[in-house]
Amino acid sequence: MNLKTEIDFDIKHFFQWWGKELINCLPEQFRQKLSKKSAYVFLSVNGDFLEIEPVINGQSTEITIISLNDDSIDDYQKLITDSAELEKAECILRLRADQGIKKVLYLPAATKENIREVVSFEMDRITPFNAEQIYYEVKVLGKEEHGKINVLLVLTPKVILDKLYQQLKSVNIFPALVDYSEAANDFEQDLAPYNLLPEKDRPIKSKATQIITWSLSATATLLFALVLLFPIWKQEQGIESLRQQLKSLKKDTQEVQENQLAIDEIIEETEGLIKIKNTAPSLIEISDILSQLLPNDTWLTHFKFSKEKIQVQGQSPSASVLIGILESSLLFENARFVSPLTQDKRTGMERFQISMTVNSAGGLKDE
Repeated sequence: MNLKTEIDFDIKHFFQWWGKELINCLPEQFRQKLSKKSAYVFLSVNGDFLEIEPVINGQSTEITIISLNDDSIDDYQKLITDSAELEKAECILRLRADQGIKKVLYLPAATKENIREVVSFEMDRITPFNAEQIYYEVKVLGKEEHGKINVLLVLTPKVILDKLYQQLKSVNIFPALVDYSEAANDFEQDLAPYNLLPEKDRPIKSKATQIITWSLSATATLLFALVLLFPIWKQEQGIESLRQQLKSLKKDTQEVQENQLAIDEIIEETEGLIKIKNTAPSLIEISDILSQLLPNDTWLTHFKFSKEKIQVQGQSPSASVLIGILESSLLFENARFVSPLTQDKRTGMERFQISMTVNSAGGLKDE
């Protein structure tokens, strides 16, 4: 389990889906008022003519073309009233291919929270218009990949849409939504269709519908907290417990590793000491060799052995010959006086101080 995994959860999309499911649980009379319309009337203006395409339960019927004049409202109303399914159908103005523009943009995922403002700022760079000249909508397509998001931009010049809307308004036809034929909304599947129609021209929902919608949203929020958030909270508690266990195990593991490193260092030092001991002659053996080499009338007063170096002090009738005697042994090398020879007035002998290196490779068996 990856404890750092992030969940990409769209709250708005969830509530739209949840509200739709709640509506399906209501009695038929309420469901008909609140459910998404299954009938639509798509309008398309071509010059002075209006193309009308009714769609009922996803099935398109015959397209009717009427002239945009004073008789248009009568022709339009007759077409609607002839079909019971179209009485409450939603009226949608669908722009033709030459009346709008669509673009798919690839933007950094960090712009998702304020995507509309980002696109507005870049509008004059990515389109021939600036944001004040057009009506536009942006919609994120799919999930982010490789730090990028796909964004659908749909726009139409204000002069075009305003003229079309005035033409329809003049014959008492008021569309609830405007989309573009080259990027048409899927009203059966899309829970959040885009709408190019300005807010000021959109129909106002009845207060009763708003109250019921708000009540359903509140109920959905409560059910969301009880059904979804509580299990997520419980799972988060379990994950936190696992984090604490992992933290404790990590601490124990670190202590074991530190102890193992200390043990390895002790073993390494011990092996080094053993190696030195095995390769270097013992003090007793060195003392024995010195006793054999030095003349009988020579004796030592000081003896120091450190890091394969020996310093000896003593007296001898002829200390100058001691260097040659000591270097005649394979065990000693680099013998030299470390201080001038002096004569002891009391004994009449020469005082000496000699330093030399113990040659471990010389061994003792050669002596």
